[in-house]
Amino acid sequence: MDDRVVDQAATHATQAEVAVRDWLLAGLSFSAGMYEAICFLALGKVFAGFQTGNLVFLGFGVAGTHAPAGPNTVTVVISLAAFAVGVALAIPILKGSGQQTEHNVFQAWPRPVSIVLAIALIGQVAFLAVWIAAASPASLAYILIALAAFPMGLQAYAVRSLNVPGISTTAFTATYVDLVSGVASWALTAPSARRLTATVVGVAAGGFLGDWMLSHAHSYAPLVPAAVTAVVIAIAGVALKPRATSGPDGEQGLPAQQAAK
Repeated sequence: MDDRVVDQAATHATQAEVAVRDWLLAGLSFSAGMYEAICFLALGKVFAGFQTGNLVFLGFGVAGTHAPAGPNTVTVVISLAAFAVGVALAIPILKGSGQQTEHNVFQAWPRPVSIVLAIALIGQVAFLAVWIAAASPASLAYILIALAAFPMGLQAYAVRSLNVPGISTTAFTATYVDLVSGVASWALTAPSARRLTATVVGVAAGGFLGDWMLSHAHSYAPLVPAAVTAVVIAIAGVALKPRATSGPDGEQGLPAQQAAK
């Protein structure tokens, strides 16, 4: 079996469009890393988007290990539920929003993806407002984790709809496996190596900055990931607009580019 997987989303994209899309995905990974640091360190052993970790924590709670040694089971369940609500809301918005329509209009970043991210941004702004207003964010952990996990569910499904191989922006085990296996087997092209590396480094950098801001700029720690999401939406709207492809319904030809992993 060939280890190289074609990035179908980039089939009709220019190299510049693929690069912009990949850096936007890295930005969302950075934002997710910051939220994970903020939630885990400030709200008590719970993740906003990394639901694999939350499922493990749920197992700890069922086994009888509770805070402070273990997680608060209620907080974990709220995160799981809010994330699921985010995914469920994203599904009808993103339904049928593939990269190419029946009219041969190619979209490296379909507009519904930005719409879903805009809804996620509203949740992130709400998280920031509650965080700043709270005398102690930990005292409002249930509300805050819901406001953090809900946008992560939206983001996770929005990015999934782009069909970019190995990329999630909220869970990174598969991305890391793809990066390591691709390097070990020499199966990565330069764009794929850049994309996978940037998302892995992005989430780690987000975790670092989230931790640092909790110590040095606690009140404004959630401002940065919300701002990053806003910038991603703005750049996508300007740089990744839909374009007509060549074909029976298209009048404009595009250079075909394939990015493989």
